[in-house]
Amino acid sequence: MRELRGRAVAVTGAASGIGRETALAFGRRGAHLAVCDIEEAGLERVRRELEGLGCLTYSERVDVSRAEDVERFCDNAYSRFARVDVLVNNAGIAVGGPVERLSLDDWRRIVGVNLWGVIHGCHHFYPRMVEQGGGSIVNVASMAAFAPFPGFTAYACTKYGVLGLSESLRAEAARHGVFVSAVCPGVVNTPIYEGMEYRRAGGRPAREAGNMAKKAAERLGCSPSRVAEAVVEAVERRRGVVAVGRGAWTVDFLHRLSRGSFGLAMRLSWRVGSALLQR
Repeated sequence: MRELRGRAVAVTGAASGIGRETALAFGRRGAHLAVCDIEEAGLERVRRELEGLGCLTYSERVDVSRAEDVERFCDNAYSRFARVDVLVNNAGIAVGGPVERLSLDDWRRIVGVNLWGVIHGCHHFYPRMVEQGGGSIVNVASMAAFAPFPGFTAYACTKYGVLGLSESLRAEAARHGVFVSAVCPGVVNTPIYEGMEYRRAGGRPAREAGNMAKKAAERLGCSPSRVAEAVVEAVERRRGVVAVGRGAWTVDFLHRLSRGSFGLAMRLSWRVGSALLQR
């Protein structure tokens, strides 16, 4: 899909961060945009930015963990543009903490957004892409899909799921002319850390973990615009799994090189990190 001008693109989680930059990246290439998010103020700002680029734009408040919300968004996007050529399942949240301190509500929330959100997007958009004769789906995962990340097991669980879904669906979808990609960024400087909760004893949230992660992302993370360009490139060049940033490349390489050594390093870092967070 080398020519994006006039194509219809749907992006979830578009109010900020990677989703916003992805919508703008497609918009600058002349695409039409259907964007959604649960955060209405940010979504409205993105809608105005896209219209300022001259894009035909549709926006809607959507909770991707709710199948009926995603179904409505899909119906409305098709009503607005007659077809959707690209779907970017980007919406995501972060919840951390040792597994024994996570509540079932924590699990339901992160799985609902990070994994079910992608499933809902694929479930409602993919059959229509098959009917229209082709399209492209990009699922935004994480370097946490490449290797174990103790302390963020729930998050890694969802991202492993997104990667597995993407690779399996790619094999099925090829005969229908639909290409499926998974973009796996390393640390990215986005607002996801501002709302991150890290569970401590008794399930209490530790906000300082989110603050630490945010500071690390500001110093070491790549920009959301870099990830957005990787998403666009995945569509244009039909790239299956895209690691973005040195961190993601390094984690993927080292885990492939020696699972045992990587696991040992993670266990040691977990001991140090958990001790710091319990102070």
